Amino acid sequence: MEDDSGQPLIVQGESSGEQDQNTNDYKLINYSNMQTLTKAGISTDNTANFEDKAQNIDKICQKKIEYAKDIGQQPECDPNQQNMQRDALTPRHVAAYAVGHFSNDLCAAAWFTYVLYFVKNVVKLDAVIAAFVMLSGQIADGLTTPVVGFFSDKTKSRIGKRAPWYIFGTFLVIPTFLGIFIKPDFEKNSPGEIAYYITLPAVFNVGWACVQISNMSVVNSLTFSTQRRDRLISLRNGFTYIANFTVLTAALILFATIDSQDWQFRILCFIIVGIGFITSMFYMTNIREPYLSKSAKRLQKEYLKVHQPHLSEEEQKALTQKPKSSMLSVQMKVWSDWLKEGHFYIYGAVYCMVRIAVNVTMSVQPFYLIKVTGFIETEDDPTPLPIALVPLVSYTTSLIFSLFVYKRMMQRFRNRFIPLLISVIVITAGSVPYLFLNSDPNVRWLVYLLSSIQGVGLAIMINTATSLISDVIGRDDQSSAFVYGAYSFFDKVANGVIIFGITASWIDNEVALKWCIAVIPAACGFGAFLLSYIGNRLYGKRLAKLSLDK
Repeated sequence: MEDDSGQPLIVQGESSGEQDQNTNDYKLINYSNMQTLTKAGISTDNTANFEDKAQNIDKICQKKIEYAKDIGQQPECDPNQQNMQRDALTPRHVAAYAVGHFSNDLCAAAWFTYVLYFVKNVVKLDAVIAAFVMLSGQIADGLTTPVVGFFSDKTKSRIGKRAPWYIFGTFLVIPTFLGIFIKPDFEKNSPGEIAYYITLPAVFNVGWACVQISNMSVVNSLTFSTQRRDRLISLRNGFTYIANFTVLTAALILFATIDSQDWQFRILCFIIVGIGFITSMFYMTNIREPYLSKSAKRLQKEYLKVHQPHLSEEEQKALTQKPKSSMLSVQMKVWSDWLKEGHFYIYGAVYCMVRIAVNVTMSVQPFYLIKVTGFIETEDDPTPLPIALVPLVSYTTSLIFSLFVYKRMMQRFRNRFIPLLISVIVITAGSVPYLFLNSDPNVRWLVYLLSSIQGVGLAIMINTATSLISDVIGRDDQSSAFVYGAYSFFDKVANGVIIFGITASWIDNEVALKWCIAVIPAACGFGAFLLSYIGNRLYGKRLAKLSLDK
């Protein structure tokens, strides 16, 4: 039996098919569509009073609860917290997403902190060849990311748009990363050794890019809530610091207990791959992209009916099913539309500068510690402990800040702009004094303090920049991977070229290393802030006044 709207009424003893003895014969009245809300006395006219509509919806919800209790079923809604949920994410899903990039983060921690040091000081490759090792990986990553982003947006599969790329990337990363640190027995600087260490990092970075883009872009499909997206991004970034903490702690223990440099890095690689494989499997088995994406759209409809009932049914549909404009732009339909938007380039440059500040610092720091502060390699200590200890102190401070302070700071300022300014001040305070350190034991201990200050500033900046990309994309989950891919392309190529130039020309130059680690992070931070200011002036006040309750 159905009412005039085509929705089922309460029926006893009636079934359209074969009756299941274990199934209750009652069916709850479905008030979820706009036609039934109109029958219940809730006008869909745009001029109707919002409070009256909300009050009527509360009455409907109360009736549904009372009837559900009568027949012993779980109530469909709570009058105190009804229709507030905008996604189907449970704590398990949140945890799975948070660790979905953990394998990549573990590999990246070793990649930027130790690969350059490993191929130059352990494998003993020439400085220029070592520079090409890093450059080949970065270029491969940069070229892969927009391609993966483009095809990921167009992928249609039973397991979703992003999941196939995540799975492919994961099973490409593991063997290639192992190969980098195994150190096969090649003749020194032979063509085979050079080809091996230039090719393998490139293949590794292709897989790494597949995992990165699929994980970053899926967040826009999982929830329509800006606050929830920020939370997911913050947790993912928090695990980035946990990954660095894990790698650096393991490295510190291995450097202190194992005499062979070869085995120090081999065991470190085994640890990274083992943990990364477990967390990746947890992500793949829990993030069911099609179900979570459909549920988010359905719950967004329910949310809009309560909180924006003045919208027509067509307008509500546009906010849930069609590619919607980002917070800073007009409606997007296809990937090429992004190329016509000025803010696409501005905030891409912001993200690129942030990544340069982080990655150049990580790559140059081991050589700074050896050449400038005098933590030299010895026979008893072939890999100086400060190479692990200094970044460990920095990342520990950053991790604590990211998990316990960053969210409160965002809630306090309710925008992206002020945190970026704070990050510039903190980074400058932690970076500029690097110019004045030397090998004097009474002075060089300050590197631990400065790295902590610098780390906090970088943590603020990377969290804010990553959230900015989500703001730019907004609800457009149809081409989000292209945006992440394009931004990652600029980031990886720029990092590769800069690190190549530093390694090939100045990696053994004490003065140059001082200027690199002191100036580059501060300059990039200032550049990111300036571009954000320009973007804010040109494309509205969304950056400086972003509502966190959306």
